[in-house]
Amino acid sequence: MTTRSQTTPPAPAPEEVGLHCAALHSRVFSRLVTRLFNNRLADSGLRITQFSVLNAIKARPPESIFQLAELLGMERTSLQRTVDKLIEKGLVETQPTGKKRSLGLTLTPLGETSYQQALHGWQDAQQHFESLVGAANWEQISRELRGFSRQVKQTL
Repeated sequence: MTTRSQTTPPAPAPEEVGLHCAALHSRVFSRLVTRLFNNRLADSGLRITQFSVLNAIKARPPESIFQLAELLGMERTSLQRTVDKLIEKGLVETQPTGKKRSLGLTLTPLGETSYQQALHGWQDAQQHFESLVGAANWEQISRELRGFSRQVKQTL
């Protein structure tokens, strides 16, 4: 039987874990914000995850799913499922990049139209969100979150 070292702090109580858990609080916040954006995007037929993928492809057409996954901080397999749905809807197409077996992604004309329609819902959601938390607060927080994301990513 092993004994606890004198330097090992006692395990936190469940209430303390709940109050301080970064994963819990970031996921609760993420789910609520996702719900807000999905509600505002509902008329477009896109969910915020799909819109975010379309936006990333439009902003910087990736040379591979791996490159897009890195940009969005998503697991490649989860992203692949989303991209496959967008391809099935006719919103995204793949094309050889000339680099090994990599396939680039681009918006189709229908994808461009869907993106532009969804952009209005996104703007509405973003404005509503910023009215709740304050635009200046969100600018500062989003900057900090991007920095935190870089720091955490370096440890993975």
